[in-house]
Amino acid sequence: MVMRLSKLYGKQIYNTKGNYVGYVDEVLIEIDKGSGRVLALVLPGGKVGIPYKRVTAIGDIVLVKAKEAVE
Repeated sequence: MVMRLSKLYGKQIYNTKGNYVGYVDEVLIEIDKGSGRVLALVLPGGKVGIPYKRVTAIGDIVLVKAKEAVE
């Protein structure tokens, strides 16, 4: 998928259980030998990052896989 990073900023993030997580404040990109890939979406305050591998869909919102409950 190709998307401008500026289109991600401010998008609301929900998990697959329908819970509001926050919104995209920053996007972390790894640059290794000329290839760039998104590592994480960062919530406001910069303390919480959602690994990009948990993103399942991007549209009007960003949908991320909910964490599994540990029993």
